[in-house]
Amino acid sequence: MGITTVQNLGRIVAIKGERRVRSMTSAERGTLVTMALAGNALSNIIPPHFVFPRIKYLPHFIRDSSVGSTGTANGSGWMQELDFVDFLQHSVHHTRATEDIKVLLILDNHSSLVSIEAINFCWQNGVVLLSFQPHFTHHLQPLDRTVHGLLKKHLKSEMDKWHRKHPGTTITIYDLPEMVNNILLLAALPQNVQQGFRCTGPFNRETFSENNFLPASVTDRPSPGPASDAPAASPIRPSTAASTVHHVSSMALPVPQKKQQLLTQRA
Repeated sequence: MGITTVQNLGRIVAIKGERRVRSMTSAERGTLVTMALAGNALSNIIPPHFVFPRIKYLPHFIRDSSVGSTGTANGSGWMQELDFVDFLQHSVHHTRATEDIKVLLILDNHSSLVSIEAINFCWQNGVVLLSFQPHFTHHLQPLDRTVHGLLKKHLKSEMDKWHRKHPGTTITIYDLPEMVNNILLLAALPQNVQQGFRCTGPFNRETFSENNFLPASVTDRPSPGPASDAPAASPIRPSTAASTVHHVSSMALPVPQKKQQLLTQRA
């Protein structure tokens, strides 16, 4: 989940009839920080993991964040292969996963999440990776359905409060962990996390109807069978081949007019 230092202003600026509108933002375009969050069907969540757009990670990046939070840094602020390995270590520390007590981790199929280092670490520590096909995460990822949207909504309100308390100051990437700490439990309520697992279908196969799969019918094709099942090519009849060759060989090409006059004079 990506969060920025500039809140989304939305379409509603103020309540109708309000004469004094006091709202501001840090800048026109913010800086991205990636936050990785995980939870289970019992509504338990682990502290978030932050990825900062810096070359070197320093401990003060996550000051005033949730207890147990961790962080890494890279040049872009997006989740990369080494950052995901650090998140796996963070999640194993809190879930106590072992080879005897395995943990299922549901994620999307981004290239940074399926590296060799990550797969080897999961294999050695009892973490089972379940990656979905493209364009399925909006239906099948529990936290995407019920938590992340509320988290961004509460984060916007928290940024507005921060601006009122710190007039003339812009929000930096080091202020985001504290803001997330203030609103995390408002979005990741137990009922919200549990509802995310209900509406994505792990415990109820009747969650999705046939209408949900209609967009995929546009590209449906019959499964290719073995070579022996393919229909044999019809043999070409000799008479047909002969008539075709004869027809092509007897095609008359148009003769230019000047050349035709020369041929007539010579005759």
